[in-house]
Amino acid sequence: MAAADPRNSVPPGRVTPFFGFVAAVFALAVLLSAGPLAGLPDRLPDLPAAFWTMAALAVACDARPFVPPGRRQTSAVFPSTCFSFAILLGWGLGPAVAVQAVAVAVSGWRLGYAPWRTAFNAAQYACALGAAYGITRLSPGAIFDGGRLHWTDVAAVGGATAAWFAVNYGLVSSAIRLRFGDRWWPSVRLGLAYELISTGSLLLLAPVLVAAARASAALIPLVLVPLFAVYRMARLSTEQEQLAALDPLTGLPNRKALLAEVAEQVHLHGERTARGEPGAHLALLLIDLDRFKHVNDALGHAVGDRLLVEVSARLTDVVRDGDLVARLGGDEFAIVAPGLTGIEEARGLAERVAAALTEPVSLDGLPLDVGGSIGIAIFPEHGEDFATLMRHADVAMYDAKHRNDTVAVYAAESDHNSAERLSLLADLRRVLESGPVGPPGGPGDVAGPQAGVRGGDGAALAPTGRLADGAAGTDDDLAAPGVAPGRRRWRRRRDRVELRHDDELINRIVTGADPIRRRAARAASNGVRPGDPVPDPGAGLPAPADPFADPVPPDPHTDRAAPVADDTVADHAGTGDTGTGDRPAGGAAAGGGSGGPARWSDEGDDPGEITMYYQPQIAIATGEVVGVEALLRWRHPRRGMVDPGELIQVAEQSAVMRLLTRRVVDDVVEQLAKWSAAGINLRAALNVSVRDLHTGEIADQIADRLARYAVRPDRLQVEITEGALMADPRRVLASITQLHRIGVGIALDDFGTGYSSLQHLRRLPLSEVKVDRSFVLGMADDPDDAAIVRSMIELAGALGLRVVAEGVEDERTWRLLHAAGCDVAQGWFHARPMPAEALVTWLARYRPVRPTVTADAEVPRRPTR
Repeated sequence: MAAADPRNSVPPGRVTPFFGFVAAVFALAVLLSAGPLAGLPDRLPDLPAAFWTMAALAVACDARPFVPPGRRQTSAVFPSTCFSFAILLGWGLGPAVAVQAVAVAVSGWRLGYAPWRTAFNAAQYACALGAAYGITRLSPGAIFDGGRLHWTDVAAVGGATAAWFAVNYGLVSSAIRLRFGDRWWPSVRLGLAYELISTGSLLLLAPVLVAAARASAALIPLVLVPLFAVYRMARLSTEQEQLAALDPLTGLPNRKALLAEVAEQVHLHGERTARGEPGAHLALLLIDLDRFKHVNDALGHAVGDRLLVEVSARLTDVVRDGDLVARLGGDEFAIVAPGLTGIEEARGLAERVAAALTEPVSLDGLPLDVGGSIGIAIFPEHGEDFATLMRHADVAMYDAKHRNDTVAVYAAESDHNSAERLSLLADLRRVLESGPVGPPGGPGDVAGPQAGVRGGDGAALAPTGRLADGAAGTDDDLAAPGVAPGRRRWRRRRDRVELRHDDELINRIVTGADPIRRRAARAASNGVRPGDPVPDPGAGLPAPADPFADPVPPDPHTDRAAPVADDTVADHAGTGDTGTGDRPAGGAAAGGGSGGPARWSDEGDDPGEITMYYQPQIAIATGEVVGVEALLRWRHPRRGMVDPGELIQVAEQSAVMRLLTRRVVDDVVEQLAKWSAAGINLRAALNVSVRDLHTGEIADQIADRLARYAVRPDRLQVEITEGALMADPRRVLASITQLHRIGVGIALDDFGTGYSSLQHLRRLPLSEVKVDRSFVLGMADDPDDAAIVRSMIELAGALGLRVVAEGVEDERTWRLLHAAGCDVAQGWFHARPMPAEALVTWLARYRPVRPTVTADAEVPRRPTR
């Protein structure tokens, strides 16, 4: 059974209001034109040849109206409008309505309109002619009286033209609104310009036609020339508009058309969602071809263009009738799929598209394999506007590429460039630039070789912001020697142009990245002008209580001091592992000042506080504390504790990673110097990222800090991951070799989880191997994990490397590691990560415990298969 013509159908649920409106318009048309039409038969013999000529031309021209092309057709251009309006001006309402009705019947038959649609068109024209006729009756005399055109006639014709257009366009727009549910004003505004040009030109030709008819009926056919010009103008205007929305290579809609389509569909589906109708989901599929660049490079752009044309044809064939396929540029395509029931239906469409793309494309007898990666974003779950849906579909598409998959649905955890992360990155830069400032006199605060506020490179700086422990500096502090205070500040203020964006989030990011704007914003929020002295916010206030002043009593079962740390902080040490708070941040996993957090006094401009936590490493055989690992903690004012994994992932994608690494090295080396002055000799390990190892600056920076703080190189250890080795082995090896020459220890972190070769254990100047917690946590119950851990320990021991086991959470695991020959244990069984001050207290209360060999210390083994 053939499907009904959508031009003659009404969506379910809108039949009653729409046809009620059609009936009302038809009744009004009958009421307006019944009288004039009743008297028309008596007037027919007296009508001149000019009338019959116009009537014939009106019907003939409407036999071929101009219908603009495209998926959403604008109103057709009916030339009969010009002739019927001229008849109205010359011979009244009855003849005009009769001629217009015949012309509409002919055009409706030619275009295949349903009877109700043809009747509505005739009724709307009758109402428009009736309104125009009413305006002409307001003139003191008949138009063109005595063959002369008076100013009153001009006003009457202008008013009649405006009345005809307003009534006709208003009736059509209302009908569309009731039929399709579009918003009234956007739909009116969308086609207004086109209708003013096309229909307005036809109406304004009518007075000229009447004037020509007064002179001679033979002049009337000459109006076909300007009518043809109007016809061509409308066609050219439509073609240009269509070309502006089409891709010239494939003929598919382009980004502009995609934007208009998504905007319209989002509104329609929003209304469906509000009414609870089915099919209220809209899917945006973003497609990026794989290996297309290889085709361009090997066979040339001409073959690449032919391949794109073939791909566009395949996409058009595989989608549904109501879907839109667009080309965004290059090898990117998009599909808009409306009326879906959910994500699974969108995924099914994407899988059909992917299957169509997997088939080889034969060009000149050469089969070309071109696949594609497809990202899916769904309205309203993943966005409620074009920009959001497009960005989320792009994120999903790249997620599919990274996972070597063909289809991916947007997931928030895959979005690494969200506005929230940009804001987080700006806050991180601010807190790093603020420098570590801590309260003196804490348990772990030993006078170091440097005082005052330090920048990211460790150099002494004047304070640049209002910190809780000191007064802010002013612009006069930055003036050159010999320059009067205020002069440099005035010059900078004069030359600097203040740019402010409409988006508040962008303003926050820019202000956070610009120290000058940041200081100005803080001063403005506190009512302080730049350059004015800022009082010490801590003056006259009692010193804050030490949160670690009352240590936890020893555990009687192990005769060791229980972990002293903030549980709410330590619980965020990992990247999602339960109960594994000693997880490093997978990069430069360290943070703020060793003496305490950097804190801003202005809560509205507070980037939070970064502190360094340290987790002890215990020699299993003797129970002695042999070292610590530095771990990052950032308490954000709005987000709370920021996950270290997310923090490092954000920082590694920008230059902020260098600031973070500088801060880490400064804080760890400075803390080692403080501990050494207090008689505490520990080795500290810090993690560095791939970005740090690639630049080669890390070795020079560590050497400079060790010399500045007079710390022995063997007191510091750098941990690298197997992933860092695989990223660029040549450059990483050069950086590691330089660190080894300095005397810094090198540890291979997360051993066993990467894809590197065992040759790295032989080639690299390693001193330590850290067994990943994923194996240690399960070794007490899983024979496979136990076998892997035992093999790693034996391998590292045979190569003369120290073995550290991460994630030691219980006594049985501790004893199993001792039986397997492991050297060092790190985990919550001994202590959670804690600030430097708490570590000093913990060390004072700690008593070494040596494991004894018991029956449960036997390593579990899998039965022989």
